[in-house]
Amino acid sequence: MAQSYANHAHRPILTNIAGLFSLVALICFVGAWLAGWATAPLGAISVTMAVMVLTAISRIYTVRLQDRIIQLEMKVRCAEILPGGDDAQLAALSPKQTVALRFASDEELGDLLKRAVGEKMTPDQIKRAVKNWRADNMRT
Repeated sequence: MAQSYANHAHRPILTNIAGLFSLVALICFVGAWLAGWATAPLGAISVTMAVMVLTAISRIYTVRLQDRIIQLEMKVRCAEILPGGDDAQLAALSPKQTVALRFASDEELGDLLKRAVGEKMTPDQIKRAVKNWRADNMRT
């Protein structure tokens, strides 16, 4: 679906789920402490679920942000080392294809970019086609 003003807002469902688990845990613990409710086990389960959801959110957001940074890095890299106009082909690739292309050495980047676009290569095919691997030791 195309983004527009009407649908552009980000509604982080997982954050709301974690918040709900945290609220349930708080109610359970306060009720157990002040009113003697037997809800401490439910509170412990809720805290555990909230932590699990927040851990998932952390990983999802980290990888998504990193992929956006890699896309920007690849745009700059292609603009710097490819002949004028060739870097525009990068726009034809999906984010995952662009992320895969980052492993190509500067010498083979242009040809591999053309192949990736022309042959509609998958990210795995792009990685396998790299002859001189350019390591990414900063990936999280």
